[in-house]
Amino acid sequence: MRNLGKLKLGSLEKYIKKRSTKTAFPYSITNIDVEIKKCLFVLGLLLFSPSIYSQVSTFHIKGKVNPEYNDNLVTLSTFIGDSIRSIDSTYVVDGKFSFEGPEYLYEQSLISMQYAPDSTFAIKFFLEKGPIEVELSRKPSIHSPFTTVYRQYRDSCKNIPKTFSIEGQTEDFYKAGWERFFAFKYQFKKRYIHNGIGRTLFLADAHYRDDPYFYKLYELLPDSEKERNDIKEAYQFRKDRDAQNSLVNKPFIDFTLKNVADEEKRISDYVGKSQLLFLDFWASWCGPCIAQEPRIKELYEKYKSDGFEVLGISLDTDKERWLNAIKNKGITWPELYVGDQERVKELRKLYCIVGIPLGILIDKSGKIVSVITAQWQHLKWVLEEYYKK
Repeated sequence: MRNLGKLKLGSLEKYIKKRSTKTAFPYSITNIDVEIKKCLFVLGLLLFSPSIYSQVSTFHIKGKVNPEYNDNLVTLSTFIGDSIRSIDSTYVVDGKFSFEGPEYLYEQSLISMQYAPDSTFAIKFFLEKGPIEVELSRKPSIHSPFTTVYRQYRDSCKNIPKTFSIEGQTEDFYKAGWERFFAFKYQFKKRYIHNGIGRTLFLADAHYRDDPYFYKLYELLPDSEKERNDIKEAYQFRKDRDAQNSLVNKPFIDFTLKNVADEEKRISDYVGKSQLLFLDFWASWCGPCIAQEPRIKELYEKYKSDGFEVLGISLDTDKERWLNAIKNKGITWPELYVGDQERVKELRKLYCIVGIPLGILIDKSGKIVSVITAQWQHLKWVLEEYYKK
């Protein structure tokens, strides 16, 4: 494979689809243990298969594609973080192509073929020793031992949260479901943390603020890997998430924003006017934020007579886009926006904002009583408990 050094991904980036970490699932909670056993069974077959270990550490890719793409260039790329480590290429002959070289499990690799000016077949996979079968099409596929294990793990866990993210269930039910889900994922990631499978999942799961295993996995990484930019970013992201918890029981942090009339308003102008004030951090470009607004409106209508108020705080910098979003939301509480990118960064730092939607619940004295990170349902549980008193 030709080593091109640390070239930036550039145009290849658009062909690499981002991993989805928040899909919903059909399994029951009691089936998670079954899924664990299935994954570990396949893993055991791989770990103790003499045929796997008898192979030298060389991969053999045999690929196929519709013969109408004969003479098209197929590219195999390996990466280090957001940089290209190496590129190899070949041409399609009689609907077939092949690659061969040393195993590379540091992270996922990419096979791609551009078949039109703005269209590309592409698939990411683990470049493991032994035979790897690839078929390029609009729904490309890979067949190899590690890919099989990875796919079984992904298929086993991708739908689990739906089983406990059910309306009407208690917070304890929800927490128990997440605990089992994190334990399931940890068993798999721990076994593979020293190669591309575990590392890929470690980075993908860094956004889970309540994952109790994040730091355990981090400590298993060699010191050299902890210096990688993507690992450092994931670690800092998690630390920032954890910092949100430290806001609870502390006084709110004041900040100057603007209302729809471009008048300057401070958060302190609204604190202390109600029993509870919910700071709803959102943006017009945030799909989950917009999607949960009707639910927040329902909670507002239910509890406003008990002294519950909402203050919308948008991270938008485009005023027109923000105003249009407010109009479409059809809300009745005050809305403010930042309007300046540098001040957005300042606000993010003050409230440890690493993602939205985010809610900060402040009592009449100005103390932060809760940080809402699980969207509207989390707020619902907090309000139910608060107004029991």
